[in-house]
Amino acid sequence: MGRVIDALIAYRVLKLLVTPFNKTEAFKFGIIDDKGKVLIKSKNFLKTFSSQELPKARESYTLLIRFVFNLKRLLSKVGIRGPLGTSAAAALAFFKEENGQNLEIEKTVYKHLRENGLEFQVDENYGEPLLHGTYRVNRDITDLEGDIVININEEVIFEGNTDTIMGYDVFKYRNVYLTTEDLYANA
Repeated sequence: MGRVIDALIAYRVLKLLVTPFNKTEAFKFGIIDDKGKVLIKSKNFLKTFSSQELPKARESYTLLIRFVFNLKRLLSKVGIRGPLGTSAAAALAFFKEENGQNLEIEKTVYKHLRENGLEFQVDENYGEPLLHGTYRVNRDITDLEGDIVININEEVIFEGNTDTIMGYDVFKYRNVYLTTEDLYANA
Protein backbone atom coordinates (compact mmCIF):
# COMPACT_ATOMS: atom_id res chain seq x y z
CA MET A 1 0.00 0.00 0.00
CA GLY A 2 2.85 2.40 0.85
CA ARG A 3 4.41 2.02 -2.59
CA VAL A 4 1.10 2.88 -4.25
CA ILE A 5 0.76 6.02 -2.14
CA ASP A 6 4.38 6.97 -2.87
CA ALA A 7 3.77 6.52 -6.60
CA LEU A 8 0.64 8.67 -6.46
CA ILE A 9 2.41 11.43 -4.55
CA ALA A 10 5.37 11.28 -6.95
CA TYR A 11 2.97 11.55 -9.88
CA ARG A 12 1.14 14.49 -8.27
CA VAL A 13 4.41 16.31 -7.57
CA LEU A 14 5.60 15.69 -11.13
CA LYS A 15 2.30 16.93 -12.54
CA LEU A 16 2.45 20.09 -10.41
CA LEU A 17 6.09 20.70 -11.38
CA VAL A 18 5.33 20.73 -15.09
CA THR A 19 2.06 22.69 -14.90
CA PRO A 20 2.62 26.39 -15.63
CA PHE A 21 1.62 28.61 -12.70
CA ASN A 22 -1.01 30.37 -14.79
CA LYS A 23 -2.80 27.05 -15.45
CA THR A 24 -3.33 26.24 -11.76
CA GLU A 25 -6.40 26.74 -9.61
CA ALA A 26 -4.34 28.86 -7.20
CA PHE A 27 -3.67 31.29 -10.05
CA LYS A 28 -7.37 31.36 -11.01
CA PHE A 29 -8.24 32.29 -7.40
CA GLY A 30 -5.59 35.05 -7.43
CA ILE A 31 -3.56 33.36 -4.70
CA ILE A 32 -0.38 33.40 -6.84
CA ASP A 33 0.75 35.31 -9.90
CA ASP A 34 2.00 33.80 -13.15
CA LYS A 35 5.53 33.46 -11.70
CA GLY A 36 4.29 31.63 -8.58
CA LYS A 37 4.72 34.59 -6.24
CA VAL A 38 2.21 34.46 -3.37
CA LEU A 39 -0.34 37.27 -3.56
CA ILE A 40 -2.71 36.06 -0.82
CA LYS A 41 -1.25 34.25 2.17
CA SER A 42 -3.26 31.32 3.50
CA LYS A 43 -3.76 33.11 6.85
CA ASN A 44 -5.69 35.80 4.93
CA PHE A 45 -8.06 33.39 3.15
CA LEU A 46 -10.91 34.03 5.61
CA LYS A 47 -10.74 37.78 4.92
CA THR A 48 -10.40 37.34 1.15
CA PHE A 49 -12.78 34.57 0.10
CA SER A 50 -16.50 34.09 0.63
CA SER A 51 -17.74 31.08 2.57
CA GLN A 52 -18.60 29.39 -0.77
CA GLU A 53 -15.15 30.06 -2.28
CA LEU A 54 -13.11 29.27 0.83
CA PRO A 55 -13.09 25.43 0.61
CA LYS A 56 -12.08 25.46 -3.08
CA ALA A 57 -9.44 28.14 -2.46
CA ARG A 58 -7.94 26.05 0.35
CA GLU A 59 -8.02 22.96 -1.86
CA SER A 60 -6.19 24.86 -4.61
CA TYR A 61 -3.36 25.83 -2.24
CA THR A 62 -2.64 22.89 0.06
CA LEU A 63 0.60 22.23 1.90
CA LEU A 64 1.79 19.89 -0.89
CA ILE A 65 0.94 22.44 -3.58
CA ARG A 66 2.76 25.21 -1.67
CA PHE A 67 5.78 22.95 -1.30
CA VAL A 68 5.87 22.15 -5.03
CA PHE A 69 5.34 25.81 -6.00
CA ASN A 70 8.25 26.83 -3.75
CA LEU A 71 10.38 24.04 -5.17
CA LYS A 72 9.47 25.07 -8.71
CA ARG A 73 10.35 28.70 -8.03
CA LEU A 74 13.65 27.61 -6.46
CA LEU A 75 14.47 25.39 -9.43
CA SER A 76 13.80 28.24 -11.84
CA LYS A 77 16.08 30.57 -9.85
CA VAL A 78 19.03 28.21 -9.56
CA GLY A 79 18.70 26.87 -13.07
CA ILE A 80 18.77 23.21 -12.07
CA ARG A 81 17.33 22.40 -15.48
CA GLY A 82 16.89 24.29 -18.69
CA PRO A 83 13.56 24.52 -20.46
CA LEU A 84 10.39 22.83 -19.27
CA GLY A 85 10.97 19.86 -21.56
CA THR A 86 14.29 18.94 -19.98
CA SER A 87 12.80 19.40 -16.50
CA ALA A 88 9.99 17.03 -17.27
CA ALA A 89 12.36 14.54 -18.88
CA ALA A 90 14.63 14.54 -15.83
CA ALA A 91 11.64 14.25 -13.49
CA LEU A 92 10.31 11.29 -15.47
CA ALA A 93 13.74 9.64 -15.34
CA PHE A 94 13.72 10.02 -11.56
CA PHE A 95 10.17 8.66 -11.39
CA LYS A 96 11.13 5.66 -13.53
CA GLU A 97 14.13 4.92 -11.34
CA GLU A 98 12.04 5.04 -8.17
CA ASN A 99 8.93 3.24 -9.43
CA GLY A 100 9.95 1.29 -12.51
CA GLN A 101 8.48 1.51 -15.98
CA ASN A 102 4.84 2.61 -15.90
CA LEU A 103 3.53 3.41 -19.37
CA GLU A 104 0.14 4.58 -18.10
CA ILE A 105 1.70 7.27 -15.93
CA GLU A 106 4.06 8.32 -18.72
CA LYS A 107 1.15 8.61 -21.17
CA THR A 108 -0.78 10.69 -18.64
CA VAL A 109 2.19 13.01 -18.11
CA TYR A 110 2.70 13.40 -21.88
CA LYS A 111 -1.00 14.17 -22.32
CA HIS A 112 -0.90 16.72 -19.51
CA LEU A 113 2.17 18.44 -20.98
CA ARG A 114 0.56 18.68 -24.41
CA GLU A 115 -2.64 20.08 -22.91
CA ASN A 116 -0.52 22.77 -21.25
CA GLY A 117 1.21 23.91 -24.41
CA LEU A 118 4.41 21.86 -24.53
CA GLU A 119 4.60 20.36 -28.00
CA PHE A 120 6.88 17.43 -28.67
CA GLN A 121 6.86 14.03 -30.26
CA VAL A 122 7.46 11.09 -27.94
CA ASP A 123 9.57 9.35 -30.56
CA GLU A 124 11.39 12.50 -31.71
CA ASN A 125 14.97 13.10 -30.60
CA TYR A 126 16.12 16.60 -29.77
CA GLY A 127 19.73 17.17 -30.72
CA GLU A 128 22.41 14.67 -31.47
CA PRO A 129 22.58 11.43 -29.50
CA LEU A 130 24.89 11.65 -26.52
CA LEU A 131 28.10 9.80 -27.31
CA HIS A 132 30.62 8.57 -24.77
CA GLY A 133 33.16 11.25 -24.04
CA THR A 134 33.98 14.33 -22.02
CA TYR A 135 31.59 17.29 -21.89
CA ARG A 136 31.29 20.50 -19.94
CA VAL A 137 28.24 21.67 -17.99
CA ASN A 138 26.68 24.90 -19.29
CA ARG A 139 25.24 26.02 -15.90
CA ASP A 140 25.59 25.22 -12.20
CA ILE A 141 23.61 22.07 -11.39
CA THR A 142 22.16 21.84 -7.90
CA ASP A 143 20.53 19.11 -5.91
CA LEU A 144 17.10 19.51 -4.30
CA GLU A 145 18.65 21.11 -1.22
CA GLY A 146 20.02 23.89 -3.44
CA ASP A 147 23.64 22.81 -3.04
CA ILE A 148 25.75 23.00 -6.19
CA VAL A 149 26.83 19.48 -7.08
CA ILE A 150 28.27 20.23 -10.52
CA ASN A 151 29.79 23.63 -11.29
CA ILE A 152 29.40 25.52 -14.54
CA ASN A 153 32.10 24.49 -17.04
CA GLU A 154 32.97 21.43 -14.93
CA GLU A 155 33.93 18.37 -16.96
CA VAL A 156 31.51 15.46 -17.04
CA ILE A 157 32.78 12.17 -18.36
CA PHE A 158 29.93 10.24 -19.90
CA GLU A 159 30.53 6.51 -20.31
CA GLY A 160 27.18 5.07 -19.31
CA ASN A 161 23.78 4.64 -20.86
CA THR A 162 21.08 7.15 -21.55
CA ASP A 163 17.36 6.85 -21.40
CA THR A 164 15.53 8.83 -24.08
CA ILE A 165 12.60 10.55 -22.43
CA MET A 166 10.44 13.02 -24.32
CA GLY A 167 13.11 13.19 -27.00
CA TYR A 168 15.95 14.10 -24.61
CA ASP A 169 18.86 11.84 -23.71
CA VAL A 170 18.82 11.67 -19.91
CA PHE A 171 21.47 10.14 -17.67
CA LYS A 172 22.33 10.13 -13.99
CA TYR A 173 25.56 11.75 -12.86
CA ARG A 174 26.41 12.47 -9.20
CA ASN A 175 22.84 11.65 -8.19
CA VAL A 176 21.25 14.29 -10.45
CA TYR A 177 19.78 13.82 -13.89
CA LEU A 178 21.39 15.61 -16.79
CA THR A 179 20.18 15.97 -20.35
CA THR A 180 21.98 16.90 -23.53
CA GLU A 181 20.65 20.44 -22.92
CA ASP A 182 22.83 20.73 -19.80
CA LEU A 183 26.07 19.96 -21.65
CA TYR A 184 28.29 21.24 -24.40
CA ALA A 185 31.12 19.47 -26.19
CA ASN A 186 34.51 19.74 -24.56
CA ALA A 187 36.82 21.58 -26.96
